[in-house]
Amino acid sequence: MNSITLLPIDQLHRRPDARPLNDDTVAALAESIEQIGLINALRVRQSGEGYEVIAGSHRFAACDLAGLHEIPCFIVGDDDLHAELAMIDENLCRAELSPSERAQQTARRKTLYESLHPETKHGQNIEIIPSGQFVRTDQPSFTEATAKAVGRDERSVRRDAERGEKITPEAHKLIVGTKLDKGTYLDQIKRVEPEKQIERIKADLTREPTRGGIAGRYHAVADTKPDPVKSAERFVALVDQIEAVSVDDLISSGRMRAQVGQRASGLADHMNEIMERLNR
Repeated sequence: MNSITLLPIDQLHRRPDARPLNDDTVAALAESIEQIGLINALRVRQSGEGYEVIAGSHRFAACDLAGLHEIPCFIVGDDDLHAELAMIDENLCRAELSPSERAQQTARRKTLYESLHPETKHGQNIEIIPSGQFVRTDQPSFTEATAKAVGRDERSVRRDAERGEKITPEAHKLIVGTKLDKGTYLDQIKRVEPEKQIERIKADLTREPTRGGIAGRYHAVADTKPDPVKSAERFVALVDQIEAVSVDDLISSGRMRAQVGQRASGLADHMNEIMERLNR
């Protein structure tokens, strides 16, 4: 078993693909660390002249906020696949993941797990030995291993993996953090052809709640065919509202900061697409 080593905080860095930090979580952890210390050491691996945090990104940020100069760490020799797998497992154990985030993380875990254990693909645990024979291995299936690792039932793991696989990454990016980020909506979108998912999501994001019955069906149909001029006017008005928002206020928005960052990133991509198409 790896022993705990105290490492200088300035030698540690987060993974580039680490999830955005939740400011409230970091603040709560920092307060706990100030009172009783860090209970669980970080999991790190050597990277260049420093160390990459594999598991414990929020704890790392909390230690920094609490003013620690050294942090207890487990130094491991994980390769890239195992390092990412460890990071994903910690993410999946966290309660604040949205349905879309959980689906993406679970699907990615499936890809990594089956790369490490190809004999488990298609839910089987059969391996071909040099003689050409098929033999059963003791390696658990992806769903079984994941359910055990993150404390969920196998049915939930299969459902989340399917949502992550059948919904395109671009579609997930539009959904995360919005009113559509719900399991029921993901189950609807995963049945839509991949090339049509973005169009459907954009329409659903702009659609206002409507009444039931004939009136509700009429408004739902009308909303799917917006007037181009009205759309342009609405776009200009929305941009005016966004430009009026203080950047300092957004940076100081506390628990909303992580969600603001995600939405701003998606908005930047959308703006780039608009500029590219306008300049054609």
